[in-house]
Amino acid sequence: MARFAFVILAICGLWVLAIGAADAAVSVDGLSVPHVTTAPSIDGTLADPAWQTAAKIQLGYDGHTLTPASEATQAYFLTDGRSLYVAFDATQTRTPILANQNTNGVGADSDDEVAVVLWPGGTNGFNYTFVSTPRGTRYQSSSENSNYEPHWDARGTVSHGRWIVTMRIPFSALHGASRDKWLLQVGRLEPTTGSLYLWSGGPTVNGLTDFTYAKPLRGLETIVAARPKPRFGFYGLGAIAAPSAGGATSGAGLDLSIPIDATTSIVATIHPDFSNVENDQQSISPTAFRRYYSETRPFFTQGGGTYNFMECDACPNEQSLYTPAIPTPRTGYAIEGKEGPLTFAGFDAVGDGRNDAAQAAIFRNKPHTFFFSAQRVSVNLPGVRDNTVQYAAKWSDLKHLFVYGNYGSESGTYSPDADKSKFAEIGAGWYGPHAFTGGGIRKVGAEYSPLDGFFSFSDIAGYGVFSNHNWVPNGGAFKNISAFVFADRYHGANRLAVSDDTIGIDLVTRKLLEFATTSSSSYALIGGVMTPLTVNETSLTFGSGTSTPTTFAHSTGRYGDGRLEGNRRQTTIALGRRAFLSLTANDNRQYFTDGTPANIQWFERVGLAYQTGPESSFAIGWRRIVGNAPTPSGGGNCVGSCTNFSFAYHRLYGPQELYIAYGDPGRLDTRPQFIVKLIRYVGAEKGT
Repeated sequence: MARFAFVILAICGLWVLAIGAADAAVSVDGLSVPHVTTAPSIDGTLADPAWQTAAKIQLGYDGHTLTPASEATQAYFLTDGRSLYVAFDATQTRTPILANQNTNGVGADSDDEVAVVLWPGGTNGFNYTFVSTPRGTRYQSSSENSNYEPHWDARGTVSHGRWIVTMRIPFSALHGASRDKWLLQVGRLEPTTGSLYLWSGGPTVNGLTDFTYAKPLRGLETIVAARPKPRFGFYGLGAIAAPSAGGATSGAGLDLSIPIDATTSIVATIHPDFSNVENDQQSISPTAFRRYYSETRPFFTQGGGTYNFMECDACPNEQSLYTPAIPTPRTGYAIEGKEGPLTFAGFDAVGDGRNDAAQAAIFRNKPHTFFFSAQRVSVNLPGVRDNTVQYAAKWSDLKHLFVYGNYGSESGTYSPDADKSKFAEIGAGWYGPHAFTGGGIRKVGAEYSPLDGFFSFSDIAGYGVFSNHNWVPNGGAFKNISAFVFADRYHGANRLAVSDDTIGIDLVTRKLLEFATTSSSSYALIGGVMTPLTVNETSLTFGSGTSTPTTFAHSTGRYGDGRLEGNRRQTTIALGRRAFLSLTANDNRQYFTDGTPANIQWFERVGLAYQTGPESSFAIGWRRIVGNAPTPSGGGNCVGSCTNFSFAYHRLYGPQELYIAYGDPGRLDTRPQFIVKLIRYVGAEKGT
């Protein structure tokens, strides 16, 4: 570990000396925020006279069409030294105003939205995004913490062809502020057309959080970094369950965050319980390989953006840290933060009979044209040791061109041969506002397979390339047209091991009708035989990009020793203003030419979500999987029949959070348990 830390510090030190004096590519003009002694009203109107004294800007550039904005949006800014007050006045006449979502944090980007992005510490600091719909439904995110949920305010009103939103963003929810480094971007999303109206934009803009187009925010010189408050999340848990699910239990636990300074904290969890916060990720989509699941447990998602930080284009899945492979620990300890150009994180998860630990660091030069990252992952089990070190670097001109390289080595019980326990790749790409072409050459040793990692293949050497182009017509019947091609070839053990060729096209009309189709040829070496794994799919979606889409899809292709035919049907229906009913019915049918009985599998799901209020929601779901999966199968599907029923109620009110749940939607079969969990936050707010 000492050698690992020395390598990181030495390389970062050299780059600090070499390019630390470089300046960020940020616009020199900006916005000066007026100060007021009395805060304006946050009521979704501009009636308060204070708004007339605000600094005003226009969102005049469309980052989607790369043309001037088609609709007018004016933003207002004020401060009283404790909060930033923002108002938006949006004209909308060419499309209906979408305002369907009622619960904060649910259904992001399906309604019309306005957003404020802040960099209190400049380009090397955290960024914070605050989003509101025309109804005042709120979303927020932060590069500091994926579980970021501070209290802030938004109110909205809608009239014919116009909507207004007012916001209050407390400075106490922002960390790492510097006197002269504040940056700002402001945007408005129009999902019906795909338009992203921006205050500052250009032909290479890459979304709202692209700091190269952010502008200085002045008038906040007195708002500087303060050490955040410690956060303690005490929870009490009660469960009634069948003996097979652990029986009736009760318990208590603690999640805590102790700041070291304004941008670095120590994080810990004691007796964590994650049984009621997992998502339903079950699927019967055909795959011959290990299924990938997203992490949902807060201890591992916090700081998750620091791990596996690498460029990888046209590549199979390659992560030396895949936390879903780690059982829920008994206790866990972590540190995460930013200090100047260095971002770092580390955790130690202690479970029954095992220990999993990881450390990572990222160095970025000031203009962000270069990064270097290093990561170490270790696993200790009875009689088993595994240690993986992985490095990555990338250079980009932030306009069109980038090159990258990655390297890893593994040692331990299952990796006795150092020459076969390495991973390396180099790659490059060219990109524009609506196009990308790139790929890489890579080699993965036969014994390189990190125990806490996720690598789709070992013992391969070859290349992968990918190219896509996106056309955004400025008028006409189509909202968006995109096409892509993908190809890879990998050899292993002196013969071809993987071969894929895919071409696809996607068309979206201005009436939100989407047609997509792919044609492919895929083979992989399985059991010493090159096995076809081709799945071609054609789909038609009504209401694409909205909160109530309906999709019909058909897939076909040679798969394993037979032919695969599949159908996918899913829809979401609004039941009034607060309830949404989701229905899914999918099937796969694998037919064999030798008379073997067909593998037929059905997937049925019904879900009802009711948005009871801005801070609360209720969901109930029923799912059934019946039949045999296509072979070969990468797992994740049941054998025979599996049925799952679950429901959950969640409410966040003040410094408290309540969960009431039955079952676990992340399991194949119903988990017969009823849980009530109450969390009380002391000190800082959730995720801050």
